[in-house]
Amino acid sequence: MRRRTAHGQPWTARRVCSVRHHHAIEAYREGERQARGELTVSEVAGMLNVTETTVLRMIRLKQLPATHACANAPWILRKDDVDKWIAACGDRKTRHTIDSNQLSLDIQ
Repeated sequence: MRRRTAHGQPWTARRVCSVRHHHAIEAYREGERQARGELTVSEVAGMLNVTETTVLRMIRLKQLPATHACANAPWILRKDDVDKWIAACGDRKTRHTIDSNQLSLDIQ
């Protein structure tokens, strides 16, 4: 990913292991994220039948609560929050954005 350490060194598997050991960060286990009730942007997009860009816009507009550990980290959404949003919005979840300033395009 061309990211460098704080000392300008390239990240290697050995450096990552060293940092994880120093900070007592456990290695990722398959199914761990699902057990915590966390979803990715692409998983939420699939649930809502919208694009990932739409989910990111909803996060930016604070319609869906989400977190990420640091800049450039993936957004994490809680399944409970997404379920609450779906319950509150009902069938509106698949509607397109409506902007009164946007002209419609009729293709025939």
